[in-house]
Amino acid sequence: MDTMTLATAVELPRDDATAPVSRWPGAAAGFSIAFVAGMIGLGFGAPFLLLGIPAATAAGWFFGPMVRPGGGVADAAFCMAVLTTAIADALVVVVSALASTAATSFGGIDPLATVLGALALWGIGLVIVGIPMLAITLPCGLAWAMVVRMLARRPR
Repeated sequence: MDTMTLATAVELPRDDATAPVSRWPGAAAGFSIAFVAGMIGLGFGAPFLLLGIPAATAAGWFFGPMVRPGGGVADAAFCMAVLTTAIADALVVVVSALASTAATSFGGIDPLATVLGALALWGIGLVIVGIPMLAITLPCGLAWAMVVRMLARRPR
């Protein structure tokens, strides 16, 4: 008795409104918007806004697929704003922790205390500096989500 196996693949039709977006347009849009915001901040004497460039690029790469061509943008924009602020604050803490560690030439430093101190500094900075920074990152996040959604709607 012969048995025959028939392999079939069923593909459900995909609606363009629910198709995920690639990560690269999100990263490119995040970089571009943060670059413009950083240059404006630099013109006003706020060079710390330049930390938003790597932060927004990373956050844009991470949240790019969250934006749908036909969907809303508020949730993705809010996530983008918060993650960009968190990454930028972490960059400040890491750079300052490395600078203080390098200044002491690794002599008598407790690595656990350094890491815990950096985490505490990051948490405090995220609340004290991060919440006011949302006034900048949230509009930039909204612009980012609109640009990524527009790029997702373009025919490929």
